[in-house]
Amino acid sequence: MKSLFLGGIFLYILLLWCVGWAASKRSKGSESYLVADRRFSTPFVSALVAGTWIGGLSVVGMAQGAFLHGISAISFQLGIWVAMCFTAAFLPKIIVARKTYSILDIVTQYYDHRTASLAGLFQLVFCVWSVTMQIVAGGAILSFILKDTITFAQGMFLTALVFCLYVMLGGVVATAYTNLVHLVTIFLGIMAGGLYLLFKAGGIAEIQSALPAFYFEPLGDLGLFTVLSWFFVTLTLGALAQPVINAAASAKDLQHGRLGILTGNLLAIPVPLLAALCGIIARVRYPEVASVRALPALLSDLPPFLAFLFLLGMWAPLMSSGSPFLMGATTIVIRGYVVRGFPHLRDKDLLIASRIATLSITGLAILIGFFVVEMLRNTTEIFVLLSSVVILVLLGGLIKNSSKFGGFLSLLISVPLVALFISTGWAKRVHPFWVVVPATVLIISFFTWIEGRKRNSIT
Repeated sequence: MKSLFLGGIFLYILLLWCVGWAASKRSKGSESYLVADRRFSTPFVSALVAGTWIGGLSVVGMAQGAFLHGISAISFQLGIWVAMCFTAAFLPKIIVARKTYSILDIVTQYYDHRTASLAGLFQLVFCVWSVTMQIVAGGAILSFILKDTITFAQGMFLTALVFCLYVMLGGVVATAYTNLVHLVTIFLGIMAGGLYLLFKAGGIAEIQSALPAFYFEPLGDLGLFTVLSWFFVTLTLGALAQPVINAAASAKDLQHGRLGILTGNLLAIPVPLLAALCGIIARVRYPEVASVRALPALLSDLPPFLAFLFLLGMWAPLMSSGSPFLMGATTIVIRGYVVRGFPHLRDKDLLIASRIATLSITGLAILIGFFVVEMLRNTTEIFVLLSSVVILVLLGGLIKNSSKFGGFLSLLISVPLVALFISTGWAKRVHPFWVVVPATVLIISFFTWIEGRKRNSIT
């Protein structure tokens, strides 16, 4: 069985690198590398969006969350699914005049470059952390399945190497093309394997009878505030996520971008649901296994061919999501900071800088990966920072002449607030979302009111 897994993995790697190499022939400049010369049709936008949200967090992380907390872990994904509908609805406000590359361009519409740069930094942290999640999940899966052959660290390096290389070769074009391959693999593996496991376990009723009642309750053992926190955090972090901005910015026009986002969102729904169910099955079958290995533990319950498909179905999402987030981070670095700092760089130099940025971000994500504990909880706590950015943009659109100073100050204050809640352990009792978001609203509203009074007194 181990030799089957190892051989299949390396054949899959070879396929992905061949696709990446073919895509590299269409990435001759930085514009091709970052936004595919803005010529993607709906299927490619859909592949980018679906792949973004079918990743380590929504497969391995969702199984881990359900293993620990039951179906209430779905609240993490629900916010993203709702966010994609909002993003599609307001896409003309997000992608303006086909000049949008990143969150910095969106924030600059309402605030100053200082605020936009800080918002871009928050989004960059989000993307790097998301890449890290995929790499960590890869290490967990491969080291568990290929015991005595691949260590956790080696599994992380191998996962990172695969998608980093094809992204470096072909940029966003390679990411879209390989995501089409990944999506077919994911649906075949997770759906076929998951349904077999459900049948073998005796169905939902049999599983339910073997576990505490909270596993099948909407709020589970998380409680109302945690469930709402996870939902609202992922709603806000998904609405302006850089990989989705990248996908929409790469589309031929707004119609292809909008339809691609909605189609990709629909494709992203079934797999996390089945992954959560598999996590619950693992709780029944292997209650003592480490939670992050809940999904890999089920491989021994599958016949060889299904086990092979299930393995690829677990591993492929890590790259289908890791590569868009890696592209998102690269786009922020190049278009948000390098181009603004060095506006006279030649396109050839920007392409080289883009590839260097891709490699550097991957290396950073690997280092961070050794410090990850619980994927879903860690993510929702840290990315309250991104919630403040989305609220910032929302207020900028709703409030006339929103305060630029207030916008910058609200983002600045959110950092120590989140750090305080995580370092003191308060985040386990009150999610930082419920402090950071009201603080953002109050600070921007207050300074907008003060500046409005000053303008009125002058006139």
